[in-house]
Amino acid sequence: MKRHFRPTFIILIFLGCGMFCACTPQQTDDIVIKGSTTMAPLLNRLVLAYQGHSRNRITVESVGSMNGIKALIRKECMIASSSTPVSEAIKQNAEKNNVSLKAFTLCIDRIIPVVNASNPVHKISRNQLNDIFTGTISNWTGVGGTDANIQIVLRHPTSGTYHVWNRNVLNETPSAANFVQVASNSGVLAAVAANKHAIGYISKAYINLEVKQLFLPENGKNAPIERRLLLYVDTNRLSKSITSFISFLHSSPAKQIITENGFIPAQDEWKE
Repeated sequence: MKRHFRPTFIILIFLGCGMFCACTPQQTDDIVIKGSTTMAPLLNRLVLAYQGHSRNRITVESVGSMNGIKALIRKECMIASSSTPVSEAIKQNAEKNNVSLKAFTLCIDRIIPVVNASNPVHKISRNQLNDIFTGTISNWTGVGGTDANIQIVLRHPTSGTYHVWNRNVLNETPSAANFVQVASNSGVLAAVAANKHAIGYISKAYINLEVKQLFLPENGKNAPIERRLLLYVDTNRLSKSITSFISFLHSSPAKQIITENGFIPAQDEWKE
């Protein structure tokens, strides 16, 4: 009599696979961070240091602060990096999508005005900056420079730096019509370095020898524009992997990396 063993053999294979899968380590949660171009290089260095002690895979996507917040609201990432606080309108839109935004300060940054290295102007007041970027002053002679038209360089509206500059320098008024628009700090550096009549603004952490910082005098001291660099999460989707990474960002090794990269470590945690 012929015996049929195939079904039993298949069942044993299936059970064996199940036992093998059960014995393998469970995969950890991946973390996707989207947002600020200013924060991306720093976050990549922090992630590299953190992953030396963690199995979580973390990716950082430099898409701009506003696009990062939108991605968090659409639940396309777990953390949004933003170099500007979100507005009440954005918070309300998030709540409509069952997203509860919570922010904490990663570090403090300084925004500085920069000009071409050959520009003879060394300092400028906040009012003069307003006049330049709104078009009231269009020639460098208006601030003690040479007789040449000023070329202003702006960040893109998806940038948090753009919004901070608009609030603190332009007072939310429209900028001059004659401008060049770029997507990142490096874009500003390249545009200003290539045009001896240009002026732009960058995070101080990105300053290089190809451009010159303009000093903003206040009470006899240089007073750059300070802002907090923020990480936003959705409290409805917090996981152990996210809270673990956040805890690391407040550790001494993380603060050392932040300082080495030209930023000021934050003292507060989970505060808006």
